[in-house]
Amino acid sequence: MLRTDRIEVSYRLKFEAPFHFGTGLRSGLIHRTVSRDAEGYLYVPGSTVKGALREHCEYLARFFELQVHDPHDERSALVEFKPDQDIIDRVFGSRFHPGRLYFDDAHLMQEDKEYFDGINVRKLYLERQVQQRTQVSISRLTGAAQPGMLYSGEFGLRYLRFEGEIYGLLRGFEFPGSQEGTYGLLLLVAGLRSLARLGANRSNGAGKVTCEIISLRVNGKEQDPRGWLEELDALGWYREEREEMRS
Repeated sequence: MLRTDRIEVSYRLKFEAPFHFGTGLRSGLIHRTVSRDAEGYLYVPGSTVKGALREHCEYLARFFELQVHDPHDERSALVEFKPDQDIIDRVFGSRFHPGRLYFDDAHLMQEDKEYFDGINVRKLYLERQVQQRTQVSISRLTGAAQPGMLYSGEFGLRYLRFEGEIYGLLRGFEFPGSQEGTYGLLLLVAGLRSLARLGANRSNGAGKVTCEIISLRVNGKEQDPRGWLEELDALGWYREEREEMRS
């Protein structure tokens, strides 16, 4: 049975390695600057969290042998025209069926903002949020450094913590376990807890992160995220649920 829930998820990110969320702009001798909010503090763009979270949810869905179509494949993309969406599109939306969940930017925690204050002056040491790294572009053909491709970039300090929210409406098949909600919510919670890296230069070790779910509300009622994670194996029932709906 299909149901629609109003969900609110608060989460905390803690970076275990330097990280980079680029602006696409340069500043002086810095070729790759990082994203800052109106006050000058670093933040994690909600679009970045959504993209990485979708990728992790797709991994989980495939692990449980659920249908996941590739929007970049022509034949697979035709599925989007059908009213029967797969579980990933129900959570994150698609080109023809927009999602109704909103992913806010994750902002630096107040306690961590105070690290960059002086004794009497706020934000006195704001420039110390980042460290600069010099990098070189490697040719995939030769495996050697490319001439004239030396550049510098900013990276946020490791151990910084950010808090963000995901909220909105989630429509999907009702979860038959002990938790109140949908299979999509189960996948979303599991995807959040499995986040391991965010941002650029992940192949070089940057962006290592842990994600903690602070609170979860479904239709205004507080739920324990750990209870959902204990039900993760139930994702294997989702395919049977859909087949029963079709018959």
